[in-house]
Amino acid sequence: MAEAVRGDVFSNQVVSLSNLTLIRVTIPRVAPFRSAIGPRHARQALLVRWTDADGQWGIGECSCRPDPFFNGEFVDGAIAVIRDFIFPHLPRRGTVAEVLAVLERVRGWPFTVASVLDALFDSRRRAGHPDPLEAAFPETLAHVPVGISLPLFEAPEEAVACVAEAVVDGYRRVKLKVSPGMTFAPLYAVREAFPAIPLGFDANGSCGEAEWDFLSRLVALRPHVLEQPFSPRRLDLCVALKAQHPALRLCLDESITGLGDVLVANQLGAMDQINLKPGRVGGIVEAVQIMRYASQQEIPMWVGGMFETGIGRTVGLRVAARLPGAKAHDLRPPLGYLTADLVTPALTMDSTGQVPLVDVPVTLDDALLDRYTTNMVQLERG
Repeated sequence: MAEAVRGDVFSNQVVSLSNLTLIRVTIPRVAPFRSAIGPRHARQALLVRWTDADGQWGIGECSCRPDPFFNGEFVDGAIAVIRDFIFPHLPRRGTVAEVLAVLERVRGWPFTVASVLDALFDSRRRAGHPDPLEAAFPETLAHVPVGISLPLFEAPEEAVACVAEAVVDGYRRVKLKVSPGMTFAPLYAVREAFPAIPLGFDANGSCGEAEWDFLSRLVALRPHVLEQPFSPRRLDLCVALKAQHPALRLCLDESITGLGDVLVANQLGAMDQINLKPGRVGGIVEAVQIMRYASQQEIPMWVGGMFETGIGRTVGLRVAARLPGAKAHDLRPPLGYLTADLVTPALTMDSTGQVPLVDVPVTLDDALLDRYTTNMVQLERG
């Protein structure tokens, strides 16, 4: 990351650190959500608040799950990594590039690194300084088109009803979670009821070499895109699947942890699209490098989410607003899946499936933050 920003306008900005506050929040979901990874009943999130020597603060959200089943990160581990391996090495006073150099030493915890970086840049933006996203892509869309990601279904009628509701609400794309061993009846029912809608499938890396028939049945349903069919390291299987089904559009998610993964996957011909999660690649510095490369190579890209609160979702929306060619992003407003949000005013979607861009630092709802906080750790710079 430090190499990537050398020479950029913000890299030599002087920053300071007085303390980091690690805040764990747990917010119930509107309804349980089931994917190949497992069920979710609540959003357990880690928030990181950076406060500088002048008292200026900024906040970031760690998008990892409470378990290590999406990538290797989990909330308790993220807290330990920040407390024991990041915070002690952050300069009390230094440059942005020096902070990036500290974060670059941490391997395998991109969501965690991104939350610290987001908190730093949020504090800088609140003080009137641009961040790397603004510096690289000053022009933005005023509204971000969004799609919806729906869970695994067992009952066909439930699947059809949920997709029908999504279509009426105006979502630009519908994506269904899939997993080996599932019943195909809900998928058949949805495709029969909605033969023309952009319908995608997301396997969350749950398939292997034994699931070729399962994947061929998915392809027969004419998906708009098939996302992450195989585990992150099995790009060879992606190449083989595309060879068997040349018309299939493959999107990679978990496989993409940085620019290097994009380069390799593109050179192998293992993907057609990228689901860019800024946190999954270590934050907006690396995201900017990927966005530049994808634009040069004309690789379609859209922004995905991890069911964040409005804090993390706003970061995703800011990135998505710099991708004018994307048809839809998995960035629906948090109140569509959480019983409460932490920002005010709450993010909203209009009837055409677009979310207005919030390109200014969010305002926190302190009462809701207090209500849903389950633990807080204060790390003071001595």
